[in-house]
Order: sequence, then structure tokens, then C-alpha cells
Amino acid sequence: MSEKYFATGQCLCGNVKFTIASAPLRMGQCHCDDCRKSTGTGHASNAFFNRKDINIEGELSRYASTTDSGSVVSRFFCPNCGSRLFAENNAAANIIGVSAGVLDDSSWFKANAIVYNKRKPQWDFMDTSIPTFEEMPPAAVQK
Repeated sequence: MSEKYFATGQCLCGNVKFTIASAPLRMGQCHCDDCRKSTGTGHASNAFFNRKDINIEGELSRYASTTDSGSVVSRFFCPNCGSRLFAENNAAANIIGVSAGVLDDSSWFKANAIVYNKRKPQWDFMDTSIPTFEEMPPAAVQK
């Protein structure tokens, strides 16, 4: 690979691969019910990028759900292994969230905010130095 990328990643089985050409706009962790259920853990950790800066290779499946604010979040996953890879919110059409766990090297990931803290399970310990919000702050979705 002669091109230099900011980051690369793939699903568990390797059928979906992606490259990211730029640094993230922001990074966060979410404890909302949908994120907890879609990850099977206490939160989702996502880095957000301009959609134009990500190249995705491979087939994706999609599941959409309506948020408490009325926007629609689409979560994308590998139809073969089930890895949750990406998320998009129709309120921020040009932004894509990348699940930190599918990055080949996520050592640079550090959340800028924790949202829906009021739904955080007691057993899910978070970095107390990160700004924390009980719900989704309005400015977090818009970009």
C-alpha cells in the first residue's frame, strides 16, 4: 500500500475493510439503550469522521432505529460475522461514526465526551476526566 492513511480497520472475518484519510472530528462514548444493546456491552466507543474521508470495501448490513430526539441512527455491520462497524445519524448526514474496536490500531482513541451517563451500568467504569453528560447535548449531533 503506497498511500498513507490516518487509520485502517476491518470486521472480525475480514470481509469488510476500510481506510480513513483524516483525523477524527470528535470521539465519544455513549451509554444509551440502543448503543448498549447493539454492542452487547455498557457503552459504544466511536470516532466520528467526515463521510468523504472513509473508503469502505465489502458488503454491509444495516439496522436503523429512532433516537429519543426523533433522528434516525443507522448502524452498519458485517452480514457474515456480525461485527458492528459504523453508525450514521440523519441529523448529521456527512458524518460517520466508526466503532473504535474494529480499528487496526486504536491507540490514539480518547473520548472527548461521554453521553447518556444516566443510563450507564454501575459496572462500566469510565475515565472521570472526560466531560460527561446525562443525556445527549444538542451540539454533539450537529456538525
